[in-house]
Amino acid sequence: MKFYLNGRWVTPEEATIPFADKGFQLGESLFETIRVNNSRPFRVSKHMERLQSGLQSIQLDSQSLVDGIPTLVQEYIDRNKIGDALVKIIITRGVGRDPAIYISSRNIPDTESWPKKIIFLEEKNYPILRFHPAIKSGNYLGNMLAKRDAEEAGAFEPVFISEEGYVTECAIRNVFFIRNNTLVTPSIELGVLPGVVRDTIMELALKQGLQVEEAFIRAEHVNDMDEAFISSTGVGVLPVYWDGFQSKYEKSQQLMTALNLLFESGELDAT
Repeated sequence: MKFYLNGRWVTPEEATIPFADKGFQLGESLFETIRVNNSRPFRVSKHMERLQSGLQSIQLDSQSLVDGIPTLVQEYIDRNKIGDALVKIIITRGVGRDPAIYISSRNIPDTESWPKKIIFLEEKNYPILRFHPAIKSGNYLGNMLAKRDAEEAGAFEPVFISEEGYVTECAIRNVFFIRNNTLVTPSIELGVLPGVVRDTIMELALKQGLQVEEAFIRAEHVNDMDEAFISSTGVGVLPVYWDGFQSKYEKSQQLMTALNLLFESGELDAT
């Protein structure tokens, strides 16, 4: 295995980040995680659109930098003979005036066992970054503290409730609900990250005849839902429950199957 460290290909044991890198020193970094199945990266262009938007937000705009990343990702896949993996790209402000690019990978998590338990936590108790449009920043301190609390409480993932009482997102994933024939997910106006897989799921839902709604969901209304699942590049569609909630997850399973087929096929168009 060889990682990419800003122009060099090195083994994981050789992979070191310069101490003066502003991503390490000050958290000035963005990242993208791209799913690879059968050696094919999923929706790279969508990831690059979000990355470019994030770079503009942190005043590190460099279209030429982003334009070169798909080629680097493909080279990473080819060099390491990757079949299935999650490839992570990190861009930092680097040392001096030049941004730095780091690429690594890890295994796709096993999600065969479901549903997973979630708990609802109040955002005000954690240093959570909320910004619209949301950026995929390397500043995940509040998210990780909440995830640790959730795991200590026996849950797989926390779902945040804003100070205004609205459901927002998970620590590292998006959340969806299904009620009757409508797929509902929190609005990006709440500072929710517009996930690439999140968008794909909404496209698949429309294809399956579901209505799709991005909404301001009150925390007290979650028990009115028929189904619930969380999503990310790694877990895809993963049904969830919380204390007192039960479901057969019929429509969630249909979306899970459709998304997994899309991953495996290498097709980029959900419609």
